[in-house]
Amino acid sequence: MLNEFKAIIDPKRLPNRRKYLHYYIVGLVDSEGCFSISIKKQNNAKFGWAIDPVFHVTQKKEHRQILELLKAVFKCGRIIPKPGQENIALQYIVDARRNLMEKIIPFFKKHKPIIKWKEFEIFAKVVEALEKGEHKDVNSFKKLILQIYEASNERKHQLNEVLSEIDRRWMSASETIRRAP
Repeated sequence: MLNEFKAIIDPKRLPNRRKYLHYYIVGLVDSEGCFSISIKKQNNAKFGWAIDPVFHVTQKKEHRQILELLKAVFKCGRIIPKPGQENIALQYIVDARRNLMEKIIPFFKKHKPIIKWKEFEIFAKVVEALEKGEHKDVNSFKKLILQIYEASNERKHQLNEVLSEIDRRWMSASETIRRAP
């Protein structure tokens, strides 16, 4: 029995083995979770845009113990009211890149989601590339942007808008460097 979670939920309500709990988590994430990668316009960013990976799971407020269980299993993240639905829903969020790299990604590489496998694969590749510093080079940054848009084209900003802004900022920065004495 998983008595370590008794402060969160009655252990009798949990599977009797950790591996079954892990399968439960994968199923929960397949239905209620998201491996999200936002591209945010950010004027102080080197190329004018920031890549922001976030893992989250949403539940109604009355099911908070499920989110607390995720937080206890992964030993990271936080629970917040879901933006736009603050009165009815909560989200378990992991957005610290170190936690994504060391806890979330290894878990889902070992315990593969079924429905969200492709979403997870792209998420893992992008987070790993960010960890290696690939976002610091303009061409690698653009390649990451293309991968993200390939995964999901339904975004606030059009791909050509993002790429044009990156090129404009890069050309401007390069021109400033060339003019320097």
